[in-house]
Parts: sequence; C-alpha cells; structure tokens
Amino acid sequence: MTLSPSTASAVLPTSRAFPRTHPRPARGWLNDPNGLCRVDGTWHVFFQYNPGSARHDAIQWGHLSSPDLVTWQEEPVALRPQQHGPDAFGCWSGVLTVDEGRPVAVYSGVEAGDDRSRVTLATGSEDLRSWRQEGVTAAEMPADPDVVAVRDPFLFRWAGRRYALQGAGLADGRAAILLYDAADLEHWTYLGVWLTSDHPVLSADLDASIWECPQLFEVVEDGVSRWVLIVSRWMRQEDGSGRLQDVRYVVGRMDADPDNDNDNDDGGRARGAAPRFTPEACGAVDTGPAFYAPQVLALEDRTLLWGWSWETRPEDVSDEEGWAGLLTWPRELRLDGDVLVPAPAAECAGHRREHLEPASADGTVELPDAAELRATGPDAAVRLLLRGPAGEREVWSGRAGTVVVDGSLVEVYAQDGPSHTLRAYPQDGETWCAAVEPGAVTGWALGPSTP
Repeated sequence: MTLSPSTASAVLPTSRAFPRTHPRPARGWLNDPNGLCRVDGTWHVFFQYNPGSARHDAIQWGHLSSPDLVTWQEEPVALRPQQHGPDAFGCWSGVLTVDEGRPVAVYSGVEAGDDRSRVTLATGSEDLRSWRQEGVTAAEMPADPDVVAVRDPFLFRWAGRRYALQGAGLADGRAAILLYDAADLEHWTYLGVWLTSDHPVLSADLDASIWECPQLFEVVEDGVSRWVLIVSRWMRQEDGSGRLQDVRYVVGRMDADPDNDNDNDDGGRARGAAPRFTPEACGAVDTGPAFYAPQVLALEDRTLLWGWSWETRPEDVSDEEGWAGLLTWPRELRLDGDVLVPAPAAECAGHRREHLEPASADGTVELPDAAELRATGPDAAVRLLLRGPAGEREVWSGRAGTVVVDGSLVEVYAQDGPSHTLRAYPQDGETWCAAVEPGAVTGWALGPSTP
C-alpha cells in the first residue's frame, strides 16, 4: 500500500501488525466501507473513521482513492458530525449515488447513541473531495411501532425505478429489511417490512436482533435473473448492548408485488407494483472470526466487495499503537448455483513482488510479513504458522485456492466456497511460515507500489 505523502495523516506505523497492501490511514479507528464507486477511472472507498483515537467514537467518513486498486491516496475527510444536526453523534454507514448530475452521500445520521437514525444526505463536488452537509433528511424513523431500530441505507434500481433498503430490528426481536421508494432522493416513501429473519427458507444462521448493512445486487446468467441480498448479523446482549456476529447472503428472485402498489405516489408519478423478493437459498459470505459490514459495488461486468476486519487483540494494544481496523482486499463475487464465491480482484496481483523460494524438503515455505500463496491445481492443503523462539502456533489450516497474509490480516479464499478472514499478530522473533505439499502452491512477497 502506498499513501501519498502530501495527504497521508501521518507516517505509517512500523508495527508488524500494520498492513502493507491493505489501505488505511496511519492512525485512528476504521470500520465499515462506505460509498464505493468508480468515477472517471478513479476508484473511491469511503469508510467509517475516527482519526482522534483507536476507539469507535465521533464517526466520520474517511476517504481513499486509487487509479488501479493497488496504489492508494488518502483524501480529505468527507463527512463530519454536525453540531445540532441529524448526524451530531456520527455519520454512519451508507452509499454514494449520482442524482441529477450531482454526487450524493446517503447515510445514517445518528443523533444519539441508540438504535434510531435518519437517512441523511450530503452533496459532493465532481471529484468527491469536498462535501456540503446541510442536514437534509430523506427519511425519518418509520412511524411503525413494530420497527425499533433502523440503519444503513442502500439504493438499488428495479424496473427502471430507484428503491432503497434499510437494515432494521423489530419489537418482537426479529431482524428485518425495510423497503422504500426513493425515486425522489430527498423524500423517501416507506413501503413496509420487506423481509424478516423468520422467513421459512432462511436457516437459523440468519437469526439476529438487527440485520445491518443490507446489500443487494443482480446476477444474470443465461438470461435468468437472480438477486443476492447480503446482511450483517447484530445480536442484542442481555445487558442491551450489541454483539457483531457474521455476514450471510440470501439468493432469491424478484418480481412485482401486487399487494404493494401505488399508482399515485407523492411525486405524482406512476410507480406501479413495488419489488418483492422471494428467498431460495442462503449461506455464509465469510466464515472467519474477523469480517463484518461489507459493501458491494455492482459494475456492468462484475460485482466487487470490500469488508471490515476488526482487531482481535486487546484494546489497550490498539490504543498504544494508535490504530484499529482494516479493510479487506476488493473481492470479486460470482454465483455458482446457490453458492456465493469470492476471489481477490484481478488487480490485486499488482501487489506481487519477487517469487518466494519453493518449499523446503519438509514442505515449509518461509513467508515475509506480506505474502500470497496460490494453489497450482485443486485447492492445496496449507498450515499457516507463526514460528518463534517459544515454538510454533498454528494460525489456520485447511484447503485453499489463495492465502493472503498482510501484517496481522489473513484472507483465505476457497475455489468453490466462502472466504475466511482472521487476524493474527506476529510477536518479536516470530516468522510467518506455511507448511504445504511440495509443488502445490506458488508464492509471492507482496509490497506497496510506487505511485
């Protein structure tokens, strides 16, 4: 990873836990990716950010840009909490769209530390480097007593019209997705609860108190349209606090809902029947213990996904080092039957440097702190280790198509199933190693690019 020295927030840390190829500012708290887009050939990734400490507080929108998904530049902070505004407590997750030729950030404005939020809008410049926050609210909390928590707006188009989703929690303890008509970006119409966690097709693995960060995209194969919904599961604890669980997907079909029709909406335009989503199958997006709140970017020829990987070390260590949270590599998604399969975006090969030495006689490959292993045939069996004076500790083992190590972040990609994201922190004297079948993998050291 390279950050432009003219805009980087500080000199990058020398800690071995800090990544070389996964972009983030040098200091501060980072969580959910937001506002993913590509404008005039430049990729933009916004994210939840607190530059003041390694704790989740006073959340802003940080901003990184790249011409190639390899070399990254840190841009000025995009959104900040506004005193007495709808986002006084924080500018939480959302997306970016273009409305009547102007870039617009659509996000959860949070006034207090509870489960209530407003859909808040901010207008950006053409280059997305300056933003105007005027407290414009597109949607309040629904006037629905069954809805007790709302967050994370997401926009999509169906039948030529713009709609929106929000993640939600219901008074009876179920998680839900809410549907809105967002044809008028500044005035949304609430269309009701769209999907709930007790749907008979969904497994118990979709159970949650709140579904967060809903993402929706279409896959068309052989002329057949299917839709993939991604949700992040938030569980309420007995003390009322929340616990982040994992990320799941639902594959289904979309059709017109004759029971949700409005021929005369507030704008005087014929909307017709709203979309109805019918689930058919579900599964895990990522099976690891350190992956949450991904966002997708659906392009004409592919769909990319970035996720947040949280720290699994003690908070006081993050406080001392001054940073917490990473973004994954961009992952290209494909649907294999009912199975969602991620793989590193092709551009990530640009991080590769010299080839690693072949495995020794005992099948061990010594790795630098940033490395990639790729299976040369079917998924290779890999034992990923940290070896040091006190012996070795196994970080992960299994079969994989690709294994990426970057500082403390490990991303494992199967060739036919979900990814697996975890964190492991090399200590003084420890070396990353992989035990593999001789000839089963090819490896590269990874490094930052020269801008």
